[in-house]
Amino acid sequence: MNIFFLAILLIGAGGVLALAAFKRYSLMKTGAVLAIVGGCGLGGYDAVKRLLQHTEPAIYNHTWLQVSTFSLKIDTVSAFFLVSVFVVSAVAALYSFQYLNDAKRATATAANYFFYALLIISMALVVCANNLVTFALAWELMSISSFFLVIYDVQKKATRDAGYIYFIFTQAGALFIFAGFGFLYSNTGSVGFEALASIPESAKFMAFILILIGCGSKAGIMPLHIWLPYAHPAAPSHVSAVMSGVMIKMGIYGIVRFYLLLEPTSALFGQIVIALGIISGILGVVYAIGKHDIKRLLAYHSVENIGIILLGLGIGMLGTATGNKAMAAFGFAGGLLHVFNHSLFKSLLFMGAGAVIQQTGTAKIDQLGGLIKKMPVTGRTFLVGSISISGLPPFNGFISEFLIYYGAFQGLQLQGASFLFSILAIISLAVIGGL
Repeated sequence: MNIFFLAILLIGAGGVLALAAFKRYSLMKTGAVLAIVGGCGLGGYDAVKRLLQHTEPAIYNHTWLQVSTFSLKIDTVSAFFLVSVFVVSAVAALYSFQYLNDAKRATATAANYFFYALLIISMALVVCANNLVTFALAWELMSISSFFLVIYDVQKKATRDAGYIYFIFTQAGALFIFAGFGFLYSNTGSVGFEALASIPESAKFMAFILILIGCGSKAGIMPLHIWLPYAHPAAPSHVSAVMSGVMIKMGIYGIVRFYLLLEPTSALFGQIVIALGIISGILGVVYAIGKHDIKRLLAYHSVENIGIILLGLGIGMLGTATGNKAMAAFGFAGGLLHVFNHSLFKSLLFMGAGAVIQQTGTAKIDQLGGLIKKMPVTGRTFLVGSISISGLPPFNGFISEFLIYYGAFQGLQLQGASFLFSILAIISLAVIGGL
């Protein structure tokens, strides 16, 4: 894990450098961005290498305060999510160099880079956490650092209100996660992940529901999505890109990770996730249609795409519970691929929106006609992101949604409620795509 720790150290150094050199604006920005991008490059290289070479999981344990062990583990699932974390964070850091260009706000900019570095580090630690305590600490660090990033323009009342709403929802979600962890600890007597699969099925269900609610709040699952259309427009666009492209996927990671650790056998787990996916996907796109603020529209489309991801994961869970291997494989593959695809095109769209807002001074879509003539590069890249998020071939959004569709069709072989949920998944995907 030496490369991973070096990456984390370099990213952290970028954040500390920003605070130390805030009086020298150009040096502060250049040093912070170079260090963060360099660290993300190292971390991304290590994650991709682990995925391609199928290396054995890397484990690091350190006992602290004689109370618990700080434990990290990079396996295939961790490496997959790390790729998104490091790639999107690096690109957004480069974007921020021109986006944050007000020398009069040197202190605020330095703080932004510091908390940005903390956010990247905390997300990397979340996906590598190997026990309940490490996961909880990393999760809380992620929540706090992202809160300070949202309130960058703290002098604006709308920004402060958005920050308060985000803080309330993120802490409420954390309470549910910690309640789930407490319930797991009471059943196993350990903070380690190893014993979770051995608890009774009823206890697994209770713990999973608590964690699903907590992680669902971070992911923006309806009806826990309320903070998204407030926080994303308020945050700087490079922060919105990372929050929507990567940070909300930490909620998805939590759902996936604890499902794999608990190893439940009931089809009810998958049915609940599919139901949440249907609600989030359809209502997300319905709410998006009526929005005229470009960043608020993109925020609701994040809710929609989280719904699509949940449909894929729910189909995978349902296939696993019923022994339908094809359904499980295509469901999980489509859901996880959409995690990566959405991180790319949604971050692209938020950065494009930021460029438009900065150049025009407005986020109102009704006032932004003909921009492709005045901003051709932004217009073309935004078009690529728009086609991708629409799920049109041959762009990446189509591929992951097609896999989810195919997995759902495999469920037509099932009986009873599982058959019904497969039908509902197919219909809802068609409705989401049509809207």
